[in-house]
Amino acid sequence: MPIQKKFHKISWTRRMIIALIVATVMPAVIISSIIFNVAAKNLEKQAYELTDYKITQRVRFLELDLRQVFDLIYQTVVDPAVAGAMDSLNRGREPVESKTTLRSKFISYGQMLEAVQSMTYIDNQGENYYTYEKFNSVYDNNMWSDKKRRLGLCSQTKESESAVFLPTIQEELAGGRQIDLFYIAIPVQDYVADSNVGVLVMGIGMEFFQNLDTGDDEESQWNDMVEVIDPRGRIIYSQEKDRIGKISEGIDKSDKNQLIKENQIEKSNWTLRSYVNLKEIKQNLYGFRQVTILIGIIFIVPFVAVVWALSKYFTRNLSMLSMNLKKIGEGQVGMQLDATIEDEFYPVIQQFNQMSKSIERLIKRLKRERAQTEEAVTRQKQAELRALESQINPHFLYNTLDSINWRAIENEEYEISEMISCLADLLRYSITDIDGMVQVREEKQWLNKYLFLQQKRFSDKFTFIIRIPEEAEDILIHKMLLQPIIENCVVHGINEMKKDGKITVEATMEEGNRLRFVIKDNGKGIGETTLARLNRKDSKGDIGTDNVRARLESYYGGDAFIRYYSSKTSGTVVTVEIPYGDEVYAKSSDCGG
Repeated sequence: MPIQKKFHKISWTRRMIIALIVATVMPAVIISSIIFNVAAKNLEKQAYELTDYKITQRVRFLELDLRQVFDLIYQTVVDPAVAGAMDSLNRGREPVESKTTLRSKFISYGQMLEAVQSMTYIDNQGENYYTYEKFNSVYDNNMWSDKKRRLGLCSQTKESESAVFLPTIQEELAGGRQIDLFYIAIPVQDYVADSNVGVLVMGIGMEFFQNLDTGDDEESQWNDMVEVIDPRGRIIYSQEKDRIGKISEGIDKSDKNQLIKENQIEKSNWTLRSYVNLKEIKQNLYGFRQVTILIGIIFIVPFVAVVWALSKYFTRNLSMLSMNLKKIGEGQVGMQLDATIEDEFYPVIQQFNQMSKSIERLIKRLKRERAQTEEAVTRQKQAELRALESQINPHFLYNTLDSINWRAIENEEYEISEMISCLADLLRYSITDIDGMVQVREEKQWLNKYLFLQQKRFSDKFTFIIRIPEEAEDILIHKMLLQPIIENCVVHGINEMKKDGKITVEATMEEGNRLRFVIKDNGKGIGETTLARLNRKDSKGDIGTDNVRARLESYYGGDAFIRYYSSKTSGTVVTVEIPYGDEVYAKSSDCGG
């Protein structure tokens, strides 16, 4: 009642002014607030979508780069020359020659990836080690000179039994230079002996993270800041260089002015974190709200529609950006948007165009680098094969063995003559057309000679039997398919026996045009851990068994299989089953058989 009395005392002019203020300013404020909130939510939604997309792309690129690094580590570990040098270094034999071999191989593999800056081998006891660093060809002092650090790394890799990621460290170089490196360490296993040989450590520079830079415009408020963080919160990489190696602060989820996104990186224990300052993005809207309020006050109701139309006009670029972000999510990259006006959202369009071009360039570069890496590996293997083939002239070997054979006959050394004759036949058979197909009877003759020589080599400590039914002798199989398995029977099964060893090779024809080989020995058998690993389709480690499994997969796909059975009391049984027939032969020929 007091308020009404006071209102009745106000003059008509003042009443009209108050009514006009209520009728004009209040709607203008409400309308402008609604427009501002809608635009702010739309803008924040676009920021979420753009940030999600960018961090997803960065995770994909980082995982691809990590996959290349692990491929390179695996190629290095399984290289026979590297394994031999490591073994010699562990045993203290010819350390200078072993380190020379490791240096040569580390240089060769290190050139395959630009980001790889160093490669280090440390034996299982932390005593012997060798380091190659691209940036220190002469300077001998490095982080692995500290024996305590080497021992700590060996212990850590033993506990994890997988790759260990070490945080980024700033290395002090000769001449006062500095370089930031993080390290990936992986245990080196001797799968035959089922033992740990040592640790291979790869030092990787910050250029490894260059794919995280999507070409952001330094003046754009839509840029985000990305960091790679390990489980302990230590920053592995940051676009702010002074934060690398420090501990990341915790995430404040209550902070509405900052958008933080996190994704886990496959094949690592890293987290990719992206920071976007929403407060800076929203600042552009405040001026827009003041303008709309002023327009509402001046032009009142007729111009409310104009304000609404302008709002739709100003958000046209964002609508176009949202639609094209969905297209990029579907795999369409490289597109460019043509903004109709250069308004507050024009930098977003420019940023989108730059990001789209960067993604297209990165995808092309990754494909090109992968093709170059594969081509380099192929060329290296071909060069090694050509070098090996050129070392020994087969005709020289045949003529020499023939001369020795006749000399043995003249001296009535008929057993030696037989062994030399068998060896010459083995060489001739194994050198020519190694992936070719032969009849089972030819493979049987070759295996007889091979086992005869192995029998003489091991002083007749074992006997052997090969049983092939006549109806199976005309079937075509790939040359020397069973040789690695039989060699493992001799070397690992019979070798430690003093006498009464026995190896049996049997073939049977099964239903559905399938040929089964069963190779048995009465040797020492295989341990449970090694047996389980050999029976896994993705097992890796033993060159001989890997070779057989890879050739079966290459020749027959999923139509062939190999299975190992073993016990310490009865020896080992290996079953290999393959298809045969015209369709199989045609497929094998297409695979290079």
